[in-house]
Amino acid sequence: MRLTHENKVERFYSHGTDIRSVQENGYLSFGYWDDNTIDYKAAVKNLLNLVMEKEKPLHGGRILDVACGYGAETFAIYEKLHPDKIIAIDITEAHINCALNTAEKKNLSDRIHFEKMDACALPFEAESFRYIIGIEGPAHFNTREMFLRKGYEVLEPGGVLLLSDIIVDSIAARKNWFCRRLSRYCSKHWFMPEHNWMTISELKSVLEKIGYKNIEIESIGEHVYPGFAKFNTKWSSFVNALKVRGIRIGIALTFISWLLGFTYRIGMTDYVLIRAVK
Repeated sequence: MRLTHENKVERFYSHGTDIRSVQENGYLSFGYWDDNTIDYKAAVKNLLNLVMEKEKPLHGGRILDVACGYGAETFAIYEKLHPDKIIAIDITEAHINCALNTAEKKNLSDRIHFEKMDACALPFEAESFRYIIGIEGPAHFNTREMFLRKGYEVLEPGGVLLLSDIIVDSIAARKNWFCRRLSRYCSKHWFMPEHNWMTISELKSVLEKIGYKNIEIESIGEHVYPGFAKFNTKWSSFVNALKVRGIRIGIALTFISWLLGFTYRIGMTDYVLIRAVK
């Protein structure tokens, strides 16, 4: 049977779940690395704090958390915003199973519901969420624009879209033969559809066309890729990747981590924070 894009993403992220779900408290993002960042755990917390720094507690309403992974960010979002409920979704069933177990241990199953779901096929009623939050998921969605449209439909009027995301610059990625080959290689092995390649200005235009207002997009790639690439290509990180993900995936992850740092340096990739209002 031929695998769909979603099947491939799930298979890729399922490797090493038992170990990955407890390492670094289950965080999966690239993190935010500044001069004071001492390790990966600090970097991922830095990133989440940066995404959430403008937001105030809700004390009500519902939040949709997309590409929730093992739920590490989800629980932190709950503590920060105090909604009535968070519905957290991910395409990888192994992630969801781990997150469900953690929610039960934290006695939060009545407030945080985890479910395997495609973020581009949201089944929820229109205008049913105050926030849609996602850490690094949309670049993998098939497609990012479809997700943004579906998200707009289920946001309440005045609701907030809050994302961190990977950007493959559509102009730089097609600049010459080398860039085209390299971009397609990264997209294929990191499961980022070519349709998602876009400049920051193109991304802003998509958001405006859909109807989002008060759009803020901030480039922070200089504090993401160099630090992440340096961390993931250390010998200890490489050995850990082999143990957790297996030889093939472990080598591929280490190589792609280096590539992400390289593609950032030559202007092909960036990392952005996005905040927009319906």
